[in-house]
Amino acid sequence: MDHASTTSPVGSGLARHAGRAAAGFTANSATAAGLAGAVLACLVWTARETPLPSFGWAAAFLALAIQQDASRLRIPNWLTLPALGLALSAATVGGGSAGLLFALAGAGLALGCTFLPFALRWMGAGDVKACMVLGALWGARNFLGVLWWMLLAGGALAIALLVARGGLGDLLRRWLDSARLTLASGRITYLAPAEGSPAREGVPFAVAMGLGACAFQMWGLTG
Repeated sequence: MDHASTTSPVGSGLARHAGRAAAGFTANSATAAGLAGAVLACLVWTARETPLPSFGWAAAFLALAIQQDASRLRIPNWLTLPALGLALSAATVGGGSAGLLFALAGAGLALGCTFLPFALRWMGAGDVKACMVLGALWGARNFLGVLWWMLLAGGALAIALLVARGGLGDLLRRWLDSARLTLASGRITYLAPAEGSPAREGVPFAVAMGLGACAFQMWGLTG
């Protein structure tokens, strides 16, 4: 597959499915560009006092990733792979071996933090690669702080879309039934959403990445 899927879960353990590009959150080109522009403006505004490292490169990458993800529910390899190579190269040119180690540590941490969600199909491969790009640009410590806000933003976005799609009641019922079955059987049980359920529809995690970066620049780790 030339491009990596990048939908994130709605609620808990919401797997991707083959038809989500038609059924999930997608926007036309103008709307996707507008969304990317709005998040970019937020990034610039929140960077007035405490910008993240390599801010210009990261902001440009996020804007492109959001535009692609919002319109196609994909962050393509033609964006993530060259961006990762450029991030590592720029770190080496600017900081020598120390700079390269800084970037590799950030990318490695991003891979480590996102591997389990990817394995559980809560994130797509494109999400993982995009996080590695940001980790290489920001370094391990900054990425870990931004990741906290990304997850919060992603959860809020997912719940908001689920409510808009009319699927909140089904989610709560499945969670309650899962809890009852777990208590009754003594084994962890999760009832997955049915085919066609709003909970199976994807959301663009790149938006959460951008919003998470904005939040980190405003509030740091503590909020």
